[in-house]
Amino acid sequence: MKALYCDLCGKELVDQIAERTYWHIKEYDVCEDCKEKIEFKLRPLVRNHFPYSQAWFENEFVNLLEKTAASQQ
Repeated sequence: MKALYCDLCGKELVDQIAERTYWHIKEYDVCEDCKEKIEFKLRPLVRNHFPYSQAWFENEFVNLLEKTAASQQ
């Protein structure tokens, strides 16, 4: 089996289960912990943003994901 690493924290993903223990978002493989950290950072923005839309949320999520990945390199 091919080794898979989180693109944000670099941790090896052991016993990978897609959409459960890791997510492939755009060109990034993201572990559960990193995905939860990004969602936690977005919570205050979501609460204060009106009107809410799924497209807006996905755009904000991907922007934060890209910024986090760029700062790790």
